[in-house]
Amino acid sequence: MRSFNILFQLLAAGLLLTTVVANPAARKILQRAACTESYAPCTCDLTANGVEVVCVDVTVAEIVDVFFRTRTLDIYSVTLTATSANGSIDLPADLLKDKRAKNIYLNCPSTASPKIGLTVDPASFEFTRFDTTRFEIHDCDLVGQLNMDFLVDFSVLNTLHIENSENAKAIETLPDLPQLKELAIVSCTGLANVLFPDLTPARLEKLYLSGNGLDDATANGILVAIGSSSSSSSLVELSLASNGMTKVPRIASFSKLSWYDVSSNAIPFISQSALIFGTPVNYLGLNNIALTAIEGGAFQGDYTFAQVNLENNDLTSFREDVFKSMLQLMAAQPVGVGGQVIVTGNPFDCGCGLAWLIRDNPTLIPNVKNGVCGEFFRFEDLNPESYANC
Repeated sequence: MRSFNILFQLLAAGLLLTTVVANPAARKILQRAACTESYAPCTCDLTANGVEVVCVDVTVAEIVDVFFRTRTLDIYSVTLTATSANGSIDLPADLLKDKRAKNIYLNCPSTASPKIGLTVDPASFEFTRFDTTRFEIHDCDLVGQLNMDFLVDFSVLNTLHIENSENAKAIETLPDLPQLKELAIVSCTGLANVLFPDLTPARLEKLYLSGNGLDDATANGILVAIGSSSSSSSLVELSLASNGMTKVPRIASFSKLSWYDVSSNAIPFISQSALIFGTPVNYLGLNNIALTAIEGGAFQGDYTFAQVNLENNDLTSFREDVFKSMLQLMAAQPVGVGGQVIVTGNPFDCGCGLAWLIRDNPTLIPNVKNGVCGEFFRFEDLNPESYANC
């Protein structure tokens, strides 16, 4: 009963839940409750994080009115999906008035075809620029958005996502965002031959560029820009999955990179020293890239605990000069602790090319996951004596 009294007192006082309350019973109740003022036609919930406002299928004019008449200044999240009668959503200056939102999500109707255009006035979020830590744009056509000036002076922004949107070339004009840690441009168009900005002084930790149709030149250009910036010594995760690359971009300039994904490209060959890591590897995604051959010495670094995903490729040879040193690092750990080379779906040959593993180094086999040769002979079931004459 005491927890219900706490809830009633907080709501009656109009207090915002910017922190989780100390009482465990009250905390459970306060996960979601009605806000103390009306945000209609938008909805509003009072959660353990704070006020969360969602506007779906409402006009820009109605959004402006909502934030003009409501009084709560500090908002945890604002999610806006506006309607449009003319194929364009144009966000005016002072869209949120004097409100400060920690998280901002701008969405265009995902079912619209073609995508609806979105433009953002440079002063749309004037009062929240010192408070917003996350900003996302989804499902929009940004052809009319010529720059990213609406993010100028976003001094604490740490996460920026642009997803499933068209004509995202304006990323070239990204202003200085000193606290930016995560940048995702995913399933977008308009990045061909883009001049990626120098993000200094930001120190990116995560960069996701999957599904953008990047060719080798564009991908390399982006990595040169990032590798020449202050992020060269801070980047930990990098995804270039599902693009149009034919080569693995070199990543030696990123001294802390431990998670790297180039899956679902078309990369038939990996050359020597293509994958040099300066810090222990956590994950390497090379699956679904039509890979037919790997040159000896391609993998350099500490793979002790790495998950190396080579699934669904066209490898016929499991070579000693490619995998032995990596597997030795993994096998030196207790069973189940070291890393794995995952090779599901590769048409390996059962011939003498496997003698180094099956006959000479059987202790390494447990760190090869789903190794099969001759279509159905598992590596762990092969008889070492069968390789006596190799």
